[in-house]
Amino acid sequence: MNVTLNIEQTIGDFRIEELAKVSADNHSESYFVSGQDGKKALLKLYLNNAGDDVVEYQAGKVLPQSLSFVPMVASGSIEHNGCSYRYIVRDFIEGKRLSDIIDEGKLYSWEKATQIVLQVLMALKHLHSQEPAIIHNDITARNILIKEEDENVRVYIIGMGHLSHRCNGRASFYTKDLNNWYRAPETFKGIYDEQSDIFSVGALLHTMIEGFEPWGIESDALGPQVDKNQLKLIRSVGDEIIDDMHLTNEQKAILAKMIALDYDNRYRSVDAVIKDLKAGSVSVDRENNTHKEIQTEGSKMSRKVEERLGNEEANTSIGLSPKSYTGGGFADVAGMESVKSMLYKDVMFVMQNKEKAAKYRLKAPNGALFYGPPGCGKTFIAEKFAEESHLNFMMIKASDLGSIYIHGTQGKIAELFEEAAKKAPTVICFDELDGMVPDRSTIHNEGASGEVNEFLSQLNNCSERGIFVIGTSNRPEKIDPAILRTGRMDKMVYIPMPDVEARKELFKIHLADRYCDESIDLDELAKQSDGYVASDISFMVNASALEAAMADVPISQELVIAEMRKARRSVTQDDAADYERMRKKFEQQTPRQERRRIGF
Repeated sequence: MNVTLNIEQTIGDFRIEELAKVSADNHSESYFVSGQDGKKALLKLYLNNAGDDVVEYQAGKVLPQSLSFVPMVASGSIEHNGCSYRYIVRDFIEGKRLSDIIDEGKLYSWEKATQIVLQVLMALKHLHSQEPAIIHNDITARNILIKEEDENVRVYIIGMGHLSHRCNGRASFYTKDLNNWYRAPETFKGIYDEQSDIFSVGALLHTMIEGFEPWGIESDALGPQVDKNQLKLIRSVGDEIIDDMHLTNEQKAILAKMIALDYDNRYRSVDAVIKDLKAGSVSVDRENNTHKEIQTEGSKMSRKVEERLGNEEANTSIGLSPKSYTGGGFADVAGMESVKSMLYKDVMFVMQNKEKAAKYRLKAPNGALFYGPPGCGKTFIAEKFAEESHLNFMMIKASDLGSIYIHGTQGKIAELFEEAAKKAPTVICFDELDGMVPDRSTIHNEGASGEVNEFLSQLNNCSERGIFVIGTSNRPEKIDPAILRTGRMDKMVYIPMPDVEARKELFKIHLADRYCDESIDLDELAKQSDGYVASDISFMVNASALEAAMADVPISQELVIAEMRKARRSVTQDDAADYERMRKKFEQQTPRQERRRIGF
């Protein structure tokens, strides 16, 4: 086999020792290397030069060691034999694969298994919280490394080569080497998102307790790449697999909801799974339901869980959240004063004061598009608007609208707006709108065009039905132009990089209620953090808090600045310049609106 690098070749501060692995798609090579201190590490070389498409390379800055991630100690690019390659270097962790432990015959109790699973979920929560969300796509027992540390078990997630952003209809990565037993049904149709990761974690939990994957009693014979049609047939037996497990009814209910074959019956967020695992039972909506004992009955189990509990995530199949507000609303938002003012005056006031609106013939806008660089708070302010207004709120991602049926997505769009009208006044936030309603001139699929047409139809005069639509996008130029016309998305709001005052406020918010040194200078932190976006600041504060906690000292100015120097900017200077040019282009194209830059 011809490989790219040579033994004893030096890359940065590391010397190549031996080849570890060549990826199944031949897009990368991994090598064991040694640093100047002789410490062993693992270097991954990207061969396809896919730029921003290699999410693993990009994600290095958001993978803190504290959350079951193997620390990345170096990254960069090299010239070799006339070609340019990028690489990352991670620590080498001495541990044992969970799959090997299970193969040796060890089974875990529910309590021990959930301790491990919770560490995995906390790491996934961090990935899913990025903007855009990062999906792991390959959580299996083989990709979990177990390290015994004194009396504790430390979990590391490895196998990061399938990281991606959400996929809706087509995977952006190589899939033939995935273990199909851990894959959610929708992934075989190209849908990979937070819920598909949750399914994989549920499969992991089942495997640790039973010694084999859900529905996988014959997995040794069929292998990890079992044919999807065979798998579908095997899974058609339903949920009987859970009934025979030596678990309490509450534990069975949680597991059933994690590995529900029906996408709409599965947990929607990692937070919800963590909450139930810690509580030991599936959450109950106390306002609308009395507590009922969970009973399981054959293949009807997961449906009964939904029917009996009516938990907060099952209010509708398309994501309507109940009125449950725990945050501080606009008080949690640094800067963005123009946006907050617009939302309050143009939307909140009109929707909350129906009599005055009728008296003065006031009409709320149909919608607003928040666009600009990633990590600057577009989705965040939409969520905080819901908290501030106490209006019903829907957060919709592309995967929520996906359907296995022809024209099914059109039906879900219509269903979504119908449900919103019933619950009016309602705010609908479409996250990454460009992925849902692309420019019809660029697509050649009748069904996709029909979905855009349906969205346009529903968007018309939605304010009269008590609906306000918020769209977020990093790439508004990819949105169908008809969506952005007057009478549809009436407001276009550019969310730029945070200025110095906004950065100061961000540090103040993120450092609040933490164990901090009194000498922290927020003005100096704001000054030194030029070029960092909101998500970057959140990350460096969390990282400095971890360092302080491990040393049992207050968070200091020095610790925050040290993390700042290690952190990479989510938005490069070139990217920022591109977004500014995009802003000017949109403002020139749509002189009908005055769009002032926001301070955050």
